[in-house]
Parts: sequence; structure tokens; C-alpha cells
Amino acid sequence: MYPEAYVLITAILRGLSTIPTRKGLQNSNPNTSALTYLAFNTVMLWGMTLLLYPIDELSLAGLWYFVLAGICAPGLARTFRDTGIDRLGVTVATPIVSTNTLFSVVIAVIFLGEEITLPLVAGALMIFIGVNLITWHNGRHSSWNRRDIVYPLVAALLFASSTNFRKVGLNKIGYPLAGAAITSTVSLLVLTLAIVVSRLRNPIGPALILNREALKHFSVSSIISSVAYIFYFMALSSSNITHIQPIAGTNPLWAILFSRMFLRGTEIITPRIILGTVIIVAGVAFIFL
Repeated sequence: MYPEAYVLITAILRGLSTIPTRKGLQNSNPNTSALTYLAFNTVMLWGMTLLLYPIDELSLAGLWYFVLAGICAPGLARTFRDTGIDRLGVTVATPIVSTNTLFSVVIAVIFLGEEITLPLVAGALMIFIGVNLITWHNGRHSSWNRRDIVYPLVAALLFASSTNFRKVGLNKIGYPLAGAAITSTVSLLVLTLAIVVSRLRNPIGPALILNREALKHFSVSSIISSVAYIFYFMALSSSNITHIQPIAGTNPLWAILFSRMFLRGTEIITPRIILGTVIIVAGVAFIFL
């Protein structure tokens, strides 16, 4: 299968995973969502890695790049993303998170010396317009605060940083599943530590909210997200970032499509949100013309 197919499956599954996440957050919080996902993902990835790869063939080359990737995402990035979904909704938060494609390019230009082109500038402008089109509101008909867009934006930056670290690590380690397992493990440890420290500093309110209904939705989301995670590492290991990120950046379209199908009672999709999403995706694609 071609890397384009891998990353298209990734985008579709990422869009789909936001639906059970949104439902679970109605009875829980972002920390519980992210921790559930990472625990499931880590166990699954290490199980597959140990089953498919001989232990003596696994190399520690590039280990630190995966450690850095794991510090950024998916744990912390997903927590910020889920907080954005909780406060803004799927149809607003997901398109903003998709700007991680732009951040990925900017990081590559600054640290990897990639060339700045006219399509890159034009695409960046389209993404800026799209994000502002989605997030603009007059304060009378919206239940969310404009300042809450910081959560999906931070998530986008963390995802972008993690993508670049993963790519460098994959060039050295050669085993996508092993790289994914290391990244997920570090991310699980970082998120757990962050929750403990936060709890010690502010003991008011529960750090985790565990109940059967929320865990049911989070488990479904974790399965979908974990499969998407594997496909993304497979795509990243066989292609470069600039080639696969435009396709990965289409996940807001899938999120809106699935929201329309499954979240009619909780998500409001306006023509402005649809137009802004299309502009963002078009801008992402235009960067790589």
C-alpha cells in the first residue's frame, strides 16, 4: 500500500475518533480521555512490536528523538486538543488543530533549512483566514470564549514538533511500530507526571473522572486513534513530511462530516464553519503545490 493511502486512512480515522471523544467528555474531562488513549495505545504498540520484531534487531539509534516526540505528543497535545473539543466543540477545535501542518513546515524551514516558497506564503495566509473565519463570533450566539482557541493552537504546535522529531527518529531506527511504541510510552509518562504535579499544586476538583459511560466512549476513541497512529507512522516512515501532511490535514473535513452524522444534538455546523474548514484544507494543500 502507498503512503498516500496510509495517511488518508489516518485522516479519516482521526476525524472519526473525535466523535466518541466528544461524547465521553460530556461525562468526564480531557485528562481522563488522553490517559485512557495513551494507556491503550502503549500496551497495543509494545505488544505488536514484540510480536513482529526480534528483540535483538531493535536499535536504540534515534531513541532521543522519539523521547522528544513523546514529550510533545500525543499525550500533552491530545490533552490540549481534547480541552479545545470540550470548550469549543469538534467543528471549531479540529480545523484549528489541523494547522499543525503549517507549523510542521515552519519548523522544517527554520531548523532543517527548507526553502520558503510563494505557495507556502499563500497557503499560510489561507490557513490564517480560515482559522479566523471559524473562530470569529459576535459573542451573542456562541457558548464558547474566543480565548479558548489557545488550546487547539497549542495542540497544533505540539503535534507539529512531534512530527519532525518522529521523522528524524524513523530515519535512524527503521521500525515504525517500535518508534511509535517509544513515543507513546514517553508521552504516557509525561502526561501522568503532569497530572500528578497539577493535582499536588491544585487539589481542588478531581484530576480524573472515571465512569462507565465516559470510559466506554473513550475506549472506542482509543481504538480508532491507535489504529490511526500506526498508519501515520507507516506513512511517515516511507515518505517525507511535506508529501503526506497535506493529506493528513484533511481530517477536519472528516470530523465535520462525522459530526453532522453523529452529533446533531451537540454540534452546530454553520456555513461559515464549513467555508473556513474548506479554506484551511485548501491552504494546507496549496503549501505543497
